[in-house]
Amino acid sequence: MADSMQETFLNDLAKSQAPVFCFLVNGIKLEGFIIAYDQFSVMLASNRDAASSQLIMKSAISTIVPKGAGPVAPKTH
Repeated sequence: MADSMQETFLNDLAKSQAPVFCFLVNGIKLEGFIIAYDQFSVMLASNRDAASSQLIMKSAISTIVPKGAGPVAPKTH
C-alpha cells in the first residue's frame, strides 16, 4: 500500500529534523522539530532531543509548515 501524503510529509520532516511551525486549531503557534508521530499524534520537541518534547494530538493541529518555507504558489496546468 502506498504511503499517504500525510505519512510522506511527516516522515520527511522527522528524518530531516527540519524546524517546523505547528499551528493548532485554537490559534496557538508552536515551533520545534518533529521527532516522532503515529496515527493519532505528533511528538514535537523544542530542540533536537526528546527532553523538551510535547505530544500533540493530530485532531488539535491545523497546519504544519517547515520553518523558512515561503508561500506556495498553486501549480498551473
